[in-house]
Amino acid sequence: MTFIDSGKKHLVTHIQHFSVNDGPGIRTTVFLKGCPLNCAWCHNPENIHTYQEFFYYEEKCVKCGACAENCPEKAIIPPRIRYKEDIAQIVRFGGGDGSIPTNLQHNLPNTTALSDEKEIEAIDPPRIDREKCTSCMTCVDVCHHEALNFVSTLKSVEEIFEEVLKDDLFFKSSGGGFTVSGGEPLMHPDMTLSLVKRAKKEGLNTVLDTCGFANWNTTRPILEHVDLIMLDIKSLDDQKHKKWTGVSNRLILENARKMAETGIKMRLRLPIIHSVNFWDLQYPKDIVKFARTLGKNIIGIDLLPFHNFASKKCGNLGRKGYFDNFPNIFREEIEDYRKIISDGGTWQTTIGGLIGVS
Repeated sequence: MTFIDSGKKHLVTHIQHFSVNDGPGIRTTVFLKGCPLNCAWCHNPENIHTYQEFFYYEEKCVKCGACAENCPEKAIIPPRIRYKEDIAQIVRFGGGDGSIPTNLQHNLPNTTALSDEKEIEAIDPPRIDREKCTSCMTCVDVCHHEALNFVSTLKSVEEIFEEVLKDDLFFKSSGGGFTVSGGEPLMHPDMTLSLVKRAKKEGLNTVLDTCGFANWNTTRPILEHVDLIMLDIKSLDDQKHKKWTGVSNRLILENARKMAETGIKMRLRLPIIHSVNFWDLQYPKDIVKFARTLGKNIIGIDLLPFHNFASKKCGNLGRKGYFDNFPNIFREEIEDYRKIISDGGTWQTTIGGLIGVS
């Protein structure tokens, strides 16, 4: 009987139900926060850092000023009123700190009468100085309009599986199961081990979605409870890998070979990114050569074309992403990649991954 630390907790950014691209069938995917890589194109930037963070959704902000008023570090510039008479000048209102007085917060249309008969052009939302922010989360606590939200939630194995098992019927009908992702789950070996053990205890198919940058001694015990490894290969060129992810790919490629030696089924996942490996037909040819060295347990290779959906997330985190203004790459644009890889072996080749992959 294997011990499962059910009380172990970790920051979880998302539990995705009805996931169809994270392994065979219909799955529930758990995203653990924290990753040793810092990919310039990261589609889940909220998962990079290991500590709690917050999103700011400006479209939900009612500009009440509570966040600025309560910030102990004075890291938030309060809402400010701009008048039509002098649009270029920001006129501070109230007590000289730019905040909106309490008597105006819920009656903004009538503020003209209280502002020397100047007509209000707009009210600027609060601005957060992330460099001053100490992540005390006071602003999130006092925001009652969900404009400020925690990025992640501290959850135990039991709390996670209370959510996961809601989809049990779909697992059984589709051949799906449980996927642990991130961030990088192997960066948190104790939590990941407890999760895959629990999944196995429930009789679920288990998938590990990993970049492979991890200590092999802590990785090997986890693989004993894994049915499929989905391994990201960002770049086979070490210099490119360092440039775009911040780390060498040597450990990743070494672990890929060790994973293959275990006999566990594997799928290689290939992000196709502007300036990194698009447009470069040598890349899929090199992938074919590499995949052949891993043997018959490579059952699939999935091409993941770049999309810019993460730019919104970066903005909500107060960051700028390198690829924020780059266009999406469409499946037709990498059809040649798919054909080269498909012709190179007996593995299944997809663009984006497919439901029902086994």
